[in-house]
Amino acid sequence: MGKYQLFICKVCGDPYLGIDAPSRCPFCGAYKVNVVPVEEWGPLWGKPIDEVSRKHLQEALQLEVGAVNFYRNVSKNAKDVWAQKMFKALMKAEREHAEVIVKLMGAEMPDIEGLETDKDKARESIEENLAEFHRREAGAVEAYRMAASEVNDGHVKYFFEELAKIEAEHLLLSK
Repeated sequence: MGKYQLFICKVCGDPYLGIDAPSRCPFCGAYKVNVVPVEEWGPLWGKPIDEVSRKHLQEALQLEVGAVNFYRNVSKNAKDVWAQKMFKALMKAEREHAEVIVKLMGAEMPDIEGLETDKDKARESIEENLAEFHRREAGAVEAYRMAASEVNDGHVKYFFEELAKIEAEHLLLSK
């Protein structure tokens, strides 16, 4: 049996205590390869970013904030436990992504609920909510892949590459 130790996610920076690294970061959903012993970790944030990175990060923050609000609303309005829990878990992951984006920009976390729009309201049926979920996640994957191909800052490129993988996995929930 291994030693109980501290692991840190290279994507979100959140700590995990355990004998082994989890198969996914329990906070942001990053792959196991990103959850490393504390001695191997260094934050992605606190480094300079250029205007191209800043533009893509601001766009990503808008996507994540919208997703948090939509998933929160769906979770609160869902009639079955499966939908409540799934959308609550997605809301938490998207909020984690927003927090990392803000750290990368060196900014303050916005009042996410205060930024809710009519587009973030839950739909009438679970089928409509799943379709909207799929549309949002597919759009995020496309946006993050494009951002990764356009940014020059290596640490921001890495973040967008990993975020695109995480969001692509979310799409599997709508199949």
